[in-house]
Amino acid sequence: MADHVVDTNVLIVASSSDSASPAFDTDVPVQQRRVVFEWLAVFRNDPGRVAVLDQGFQIWKEYRNKLGDQDFGLRVMIEKLTTARFHNIGYDQDGLARLPAKLEAAVSDRSDRKFVAVALADQGRSTIVNATDTDWYDAEAALAPHGIHVEQIIDGWCRAKHRSKTGR
Repeated sequence: MADHVVDTNVLIVASSSDSASPAFDTDVPVQQRRVVFEWLAVFRNDPGRVAVLDQGFQIWKEYRNKLGDQDFGLRVMIEKLTTARFHNIGYDQDGLARLPAKLEAAVSDRSDRKFVAVALADQGRSTIVNATDTDWYDAEAALAPHGIHVEQIIDGWCRAKHRSKTGR
């Protein structure tokens, strides 16, 4: 798929690989960081690939909270704003995106609910893109029936990290 809801960790890992960005504390090996950087560079340079965001700009706020103006990841997303697709999603009193109950239970990282809500609103036209968050593996089975797919950029490394955390 060409359109993506990009998890913030992708932007952070890609930025940590860019010599012009300040170093981030990451346990991702240099070779894997390069893979994430290259994925984001390809996304950046392909006008047919669209970023998908929420109209309330909560995803954007998370990007801005974690990245500086000169970080490669944020620069890419700034450029993609001109062609981005936006969805209006609901938020609860705590500022968390509203999801159907089954999905709420499956998404253990409450701040990731906004990515799921946007992908759900996008009705299968985009993927959620992840680099390092292992909890996406735990949510896969619940997300799939809703047409939500998580694209794992460094799947082998991330899956091994997940196995070491969960023993499965």
